[in-house]
Amino acid sequence: MTTLQVEKLRMYIALRILLRANPVILAKLPNANELLTALDNAIAEIQANDLLKKKTANEIKQIINELRTNLIKSIMSTSRKMQAYADFKKDKALLKDTKYTETYLSNLKDVELVQTAKSLYEKVNLYLTELEPYELTAETQKALQNDITLYDTSSPQLDAKEREQTNLTAVIAGNYKTADAIVASLDKQVEIVHDTEPLFYKDYKTTRKVEVPKDVVDLIAKVTDAETGAGVPNATVTFTLKDDTTAPIVKQSAEKGGFQIKTITPGIYTVTVVKLGYLTQTLSIIITGDEPYDLDVKMVKG
Repeated sequence: MTTLQVEKLRMYIALRILLRANPVILAKLPNANELLTALDNAIAEIQANDLLKKKTANEIKQIINELRTNLIKSIMSTSRKMQAYADFKKDKALLKDTKYTETYLSNLKDVELVQTAKSLYEKVNLYLTELEPYELTAETQKALQNDITLYDTSSPQLDAKEREQTNLTAVIAGNYKTADAIVASLDKQVEIVHDTEPLFYKDYKTTRKVEVPKDVVDLIAKVTDAETGAGVPNATVTFTLKDDTTAPIVKQSAEKGGFQIKTITPGIYTVTVVKLGYLTQTLSIIITGDEPYDLDVKMVKG
């Protein structure tokens, strides 16, 4: 949920408690009990769908982690065999270019890991006719290419989970619209006791307020050079919400490569980063809205 949604939910629950804590006043409001029952249902649906959304987000992360683990295993297996071949050939350049550790690969960003895997695949192809004794064949290359493709483009299972995540975001937004309409009707009911119950009326209006802290940042990003670690200024970063017709969010990185988005709708975004002199990067991120999202983009020169 977004910060605004969290604060709204807090307000719905507080209103429900306030009204039910004053049964005498509640009795003076003709439709309040019916509206409170409807609000109870709306709150329950919001909470249930939010739990489902968090579960789906965790499942998506699990699928991505599994695909990443498989790709790293494939790279390491190929690397070890290429190291044996390069050592026998006394080819120092090939030894250097095909030597990887799991720690190094685990610390790479998505695009860097894919580029590393593709580079290794191409190097193996150059020597493939000599590599059969080292258990590197057309079949092992096909398996490596498959792991690269699965990680780079995602699997049907991941696509299904992403659609589920997007649908739940829309469902939760609908739940909030329903709750807002119920609270608006309660507002009109409470006007009945505006003059006869001034203290209660004041408490209701205070509880009814929704305040979002001004210093809340929903997304903090930094664009840096993958080789030097220096910030990359004036990079154009475009956020496109999946399966949504709203206009993309476009930001420009500042002098040290950073920027912020203070409010961003939860969901699955395609992020495209463009900067002259660097390879264009495209990645997929999931913003749940539960806490600020840290985006770290490392640009590769090209």
